[in-house]
Amino acid sequence: MDSYDWSKFTLSFYYPVERERAYESWATQAGLESFFIDKARFGHRLDTQESHQREATELVQSGDHYHWQWRQPFSVEGEILSAIDYERLLFSFGAMCCDIVFRSVEGATLVHLTQSDIPDTEEGRVMGHLNCRSCWVFFMTNLASVFGSGVDLRDAAPSRVSSMEVGYVPAEL
Repeated sequence: MDSYDWSKFTLSFYYPVERERAYESWATQAGLESFFIDKARFGHRLDTQESHQREATELVQSGDHYHWQWRQPFSVEGEILSAIDYERLLFSFGAMCCDIVFRSVEGATLVHLTQSDIPDTEEGRVMGHLNCRSCWVFFMTNLASVFGSGVDLRDAAPSRVSSMEVGYVPAEL
């Protein structure tokens, strides 16, 4: 597979909700915490005393910084590079970039995610491409569950929350 492009991947998912609701799930602290992140913060200069943190239901804006903490001991900080209300989010994700487009399609919302700038190295291929892709598939599926039944499929046990990651081996094995 010499022609495969390991530097990016795309995923698409249809949700039976209005575009505004789908967008708010990705563009607010409350939305992200409902299906993806354990703790999310957005605002300007989050690392100083002069910081301004957005309210839980306030939409992110271009130039906002974020700090995301997962249930396992992992966090990431980055920047919202572009936020076009109810249409598109573009944010840094480590050294990578995520671009999420929202489109109304026949009574549903198409959410199209592209993760790019993945280093074409062994680690980049495994962690940036395979691992991130599998995790995004899970979290996008989890959002469908939250929308459909209100059930959050994430495991709350810290020892098990990484189970969808590439290379995870349960301690019991």
